[in-house]
Amino acid sequence: MDSLWDKIKRSVIDSANVAAEKAEYLGKIGRARLDIAKTRHAIRDRFADLGGLVYEGLKSDDGSDIAGSDEVKGLVSVISDLEQELGRREEALNALREEAGEAEEVDTE
Repeated sequence: MDSLWDKIKRSVIDSANVAAEKAEYLGKIGRARLDIAKTRHAIRDRFADLGGLVYEGLKSDDGSDIAGSDEVKGLVSVISDLEQELGRREEALNALREEAGEAEEVDTE
């Protein structure tokens, strides 16, 4: 027969284990959301760079092919890679949430 002290001790240990598991889960979710935010920021930065190149190309009006520029093609390639990475990271976050039973989807905007 367990004493009152043993029951209290077991309850505290169980509560601490649940809190540790929840903290680990929230840490993983937080890291995943931060990775998504960083990737979105990188995409916005590359779009800004691309816009700057297009603007300068149109402004100079020297008849050059902006879309054929190696710099533009490189930025388009980087943006495409970042968008794929963003998709993978959003899928990973959704998998973490499904694992824990959360139904919330990642906002893809």
